[in-house]
Amino acid sequence: MIKVWWKITSVERSQQEISSPIRLSPEEKSNFESKFYGMQSLKTNILVTLFCCITYTMLWSQQNISSSIDSLFAGFHNLTPGYILTVTKQDEPTITKAYGMANLEHGIPISMETAFNVASLSKQFTGAAVALLILDNKLKLEDLVSDYIPDFPFDKDSLKIKHLVYMTSGINDYYYNPRGNRTDWSTLNFFNIDTAISASMQSGALMYAPGSQWSYSNINYMLLCKVVEEVSGVPFSKFLSQHIFEPLGMDHTLVNDDVFEVIPNRALGYNFRDDENTAWMIESGYLPSKGSGFLQIHRNSSHYGGSGIYTTMSDFVKWLENFHTKSLGGSAFYDLMHSTMKFQHDKVNDAFGLVWGEHDGKPMVWYEGGDWGFSAFMVRFPDQGLSIACFSNLGTGNARSKVWGVYELMKKYDALD
Repeated sequence: MIKVWWKITSVERSQQEISSPIRLSPEEKSNFESKFYGMQSLKTNILVTLFCCITYTMLWSQQNISSSIDSLFAGFHNLTPGYILTVTKQDEPTITKAYGMANLEHGIPISMETAFNVASLSKQFTGAAVALLILDNKLKLEDLVSDYIPDFPFDKDSLKIKHLVYMTSGINDYYYNPRGNRTDWSTLNFFNIDTAISASMQSGALMYAPGSQWSYSNINYMLLCKVVEEVSGVPFSKFLSQHIFEPLGMDHTLVNDDVFEVIPNRALGYNFRDDENTAWMIESGYLPSKGSGFLQIHRNSSHYGGSGIYTTMSDFVKWLENFHTKSLGGSAFYDLMHSTMKFQHDKVNDAFGLVWGEHDGKPMVWYEGGDWGFSAFMVRFPDQGLSIACFSNLGTGNARSKVWGVYELMKKYDALD
């Protein structure tokens, strides 16, 4: 395409050159004008033809991508849970797709305004809160956790904020420890962030010395929430609203620290009534029989930090766009959010609730979320200004595989750049 347009430009230059003033006889002038206007007509026809060809090719490509994406999500309709998908380039959504229902009881379809539990995608917002406090000189990565958490029982002189951010604290996650009331850690049994932190603190000892190993743990980001609350003097949910959600116009995003709260356009979570999802529920007395169809899931536990964010795809796009525009926090915020740190272990790609990686030779930033009844995944290619995000209200929805499926389709139709 570049070569074709260059040739057209070259034709224009040649016409300007031959239009220099010379003396012609009436017959020569008539012949010249005939040829000249013939060339003008030819150029116009070429331009029209090229425009039509390019437009047809673009429409053909868009239609093929659209129909191929629809095929990827085949089987999700008005009788099933489903997905919301968006692709953004630079700071503009280029593809948005919705499949299935947000609420099967009331027949409400999924849309860009449906509020999803995005599970561990919440960690990047916790990381963002920490980053903002650091940039405001109210917190340091080298600060001791014990300076902010009363009665902190572990390595008071060595366990630091950086160990929580980069998942290398050695603190055992809450669900590996028994609950005080002897019930399990499923969301069927209410627990909050304090219940979870208390269980981890009572585990007795760290799994390893801070910084010596890496282990994924929600408790790290729950503790970071408590640090944010201690430093800021306001509830974590209020801090995010005031410093992130409101400035970015994310009016339908919140921290679900109140399980009785009414969340407009909330998607209910669902799981298949298969053996894996029903056997333990029958054994525990929660479910009378396996049944058929779907289990409807309710989030009954108000923990947050490692999860707990409800957002719409319309709002989440604004968050993704900020990584391109840097309107919130500027370059300093962007750089800190994406900064990595070397410890005594080999994992060096963690950032502030984000993970660095590489795909097709291109740097990427990604994260995945999964909760009972929900699945979420996002990936950004900073150098290309490309982001793909997908939320599902089906526990086995595997949003990650859908995102990579869309990526491969865009690659197939040369639509990544």
